[in-house]
Amino acid sequence: MFTMQNTEGFDQFTLDRMNSEVKKLMSKHDPKSMNYKKTYEKIEDQVFDRYCTEVFRPSLKL
Repeated sequence: MFTMQNTEGFDQFTLDRMNSEVKKLMSKHDPKSMNYKKTYEKIEDQVFDRYCTEVFRPSLKL
């Protein structure tokens, strides 16, 4: 779960959106599965990476 304590640079609104996206993607997986935790971490990483590229696009101002 993304929080202000474990994630830097995002506002609470964006963190809420990221968490809801992870929750939606994880709803397709069985919580009793042996790989559930690994799958959760993988999806969380994917969502985080995507938001980093969308939210923190570097500008090319010289």
